[in-house]
Amino acid sequence: MSKIVVIGCGNVGMAYCYSLLNQILGIDELVLIDTLKEQLEGKVLDLNHSLFNLNNTAKIKSGNYEDCKDADIVCITAGAKQNTAKKSRMEDLHVANSIFKNIIPKIKSSGFSGIYLIASNPLDVMTYVTWKYSSQDTSKIIGSGTLLDTARLRYVLSKKYSKPINEVTGYVLGEHGDSQFIPWSTVNIPKLPESDINEISKTVKEAGFVVGSLQGFTCYGVASSLTRITRAILFDENCTLPVCSYIDDYGIFISTPSIIGRAGVVKSNTLNLDKDEKVKLEDSVRAIKTAIGNL
Repeated sequence: MSKIVVIGCGNVGMAYCYSLLNQILGIDELVLIDTLKEQLEGKVLDLNHSLFNLNNTAKIKSGNYEDCKDADIVCITAGAKQNTAKKSRMEDLHVANSIFKNIIPKIKSSGFSGIYLIASNPLDVMTYVTWKYSSQDTSKIIGSGTLLDTARLRYVLSKKYSKPINEVTGYVLGEHGDSQFIPWSTVNIPKLPESDINEISKTVKEAGFVVGSLQGFTCYGVASSLTRITRAILFDENCTLPVCSYIDDYGIFISTPSIIGRAGVVKSNTLNLDKDEKVKLEDSVRAIKTAIGNL
């Protein structure tokens, strides 16, 4: 028996819900929470109308924070409205914090003891804020992190070098934002020229803003990342994913390869970085800590 609650049912939240229903995940109950009640009822109906053709028997309903009590996962996509004029995810910092300051205590008061899955920007700071407002064990708080950026990297590499995407390796780590970096030792395409490295890094870092400028928002990429993490949790896969998890040495949440299973984060930071990569990770740490300090 698996129950998931989704808080925030805009483009990302609904893409995640539909992605979940298209996967064989054994989800028994899917509960949607949003402030726009009338629209939410329409979205719930729309999802229910998809069940027959998807051969899915999940119970889908709108709900409230009391529904979090017995959930396995509460996924939060609520946050500041996406805006193509924004140049940095950090622009959403104070608005997102006020939203989380309102909703996390409500989840906590329900008696929820499952896993928080965070997808709201600025991602790393909001994952940290979730921990502070919830007092939940850090192993049960996961941000989608640079899993999406990693997917973008592998797409770019696949397209540029004409390789099947499932045969390309590589990670994007650090902040899900401006200070993210690629440890090129994880990329299985040898002898890349410096010009290609610079071009690929820039393309991956700017990908979200490019998508946003073209269609007004991003949703499918991050929804697929959330679904991948959900699968790892529900099926206790103990697989390695570059998600935003708590790192003791830094006292914050940041993306490094972490082992994810039914209990949440089984182990963080499974990759041995070289000296230059550690410097880049520390740059990301400083950026996140500065943003936290601004709150």
